[in-house]
Amino acid sequence: MPRFTNIHVHIFNTDCAPDRFLMVIPSTALRYAPGVVKWLLSGDISRALIHRLSKLYSGILNRSNSAERNAFDKYIAFLNIGLQATQLEVFQKALEAGRKADPDLRLVALTLNMDFMDSEPNTSVYVNYESQLEEVKNIKRLYPEELIPFLCIDPRHSANEALVNWSKNYFEKGFEYRDKVYPYFAGIKLYPALGFFPFDPRLTEMYRYAEDNGLPVITHCTRVGSQYIGNYIESLIPAEPAMIGDKEDEDIRKAQIAIYQRIQRYYNQKGWIKNNKRGKNDFACDLFGHPENYIPVLKTYPKLKICLAHLGGANEIRMLEDLRQERGNDDLLKAREVDTVQWFDKIWQMMKVYPNLYTDISYTVSSFEENEKILNRVNQMLADTDNYGGLLRDRVLFGTDFFMTEQEKRETELYEITRAKLFDHYDALTRENTARFLGI
Repeated sequence: MPRFTNIHVHIFNTDCAPDRFLMVIPSTALRYAPGVVKWLLSGDISRALIHRLSKLYSGILNRSNSAERNAFDKYIAFLNIGLQATQLEVFQKALEAGRKADPDLRLVALTLNMDFMDSEPNTSVYVNYESQLEEVKNIKRLYPEELIPFLCIDPRHSANEALVNWSKNYFEKGFEYRDKVYPYFAGIKLYPALGFFPFDPRLTEMYRYAEDNGLPVITHCTRVGSQYIGNYIESLIPAEPAMIGDKEDEDIRKAQIAIYQRIQRYYNQKGWIKNNKRGKNDFACDLFGHPENYIPVLKTYPKLKICLAHLGGANEIRMLEDLRQERGNDDLLKAREVDTVQWFDKIWQMMKVYPNLYTDISYTVSSFEENEKILNRVNQMLADTDNYGGLLRDRVLFGTDFFMTEQEKRETELYEITRAKLFDHYDALTRENTARFLGI
């Protein structure tokens, strides 16, 4: 039987995040002084401050804005662990928790290139991306069979052939352990919300290299989350961005029209795409990660395995009428009404068409226990078949999104919830599908 695998964890800490990282939280107060808040929380009393701030602020938001509360809780969880631990210690925490579910666990750690997340320079201690990767390589040497790192790719770092040549230092170099050679990295991580479209032509050669070498891709796919917090969002979103692929292809042509129309609708909304110095790019950055953006990639590279993570997000599984019944979902409702595409449904529909498309249950699994409607819709998708007679279940992967989920559920709980709520699919999601996706 294939090895038990958690396909989606993070081990970077706050040293890897820029000074203004907390501007990802949609809070006016934090967006005016994110660096100060980060500095305050970096002191010896940081844990006490975090817990006090979390309790006080969440109490206020419980009475007003649930979307803002959820974002705040998520990043408080990041601070709670990320300020206290090195990347090695974060990995060891994830491994220890997961081994309670299965001692033979291996973890796919998704690195994150935050060097282009902000337009402002950093003045405090900051571990740039390549330094982050060197630390991950050291952890890989200590845990050659338990750690499978993915390399985060950003077309602003370098483009096409230069990007491929840079990446070869991580994919084609490694070390020998017990007569076996282990490459340092085994797949690609994308996080388009940091400021680029996944169909960017600068990624053409990178995708071709990944397809030729069997390197799978995992990409963030929810509204909000970490995002570009710089001052020049308009420069990153032209009305008609360049796109890879054959424009005569019907699927690509339809996707291109839909993408350009969506961008225009967002520009027509006052303030949705507008340069600013407070990181107010929440709506704009949703454009980068939209599921439809991957159609040109899926069609152009039919053998490239791509995982759109998180099932599109728990709030993209919920129906609009359910969201309307709760207070504090104003921005989410606006996005859903202007976009009109429900990301979970779009991923579901695309998986029926593209046999190289996968998804994972990371983060969204934290909603399965309390929200039966979400669980029921996921089960419906798992039982569905694609246009070629295959079960969609066979392309759904188990992941937790440690440690971003810590404020929602403890890591051990997410393993337990998956086993209890998806028992009939448990071995497929945690072993068979992850092994097929990774190719190892």
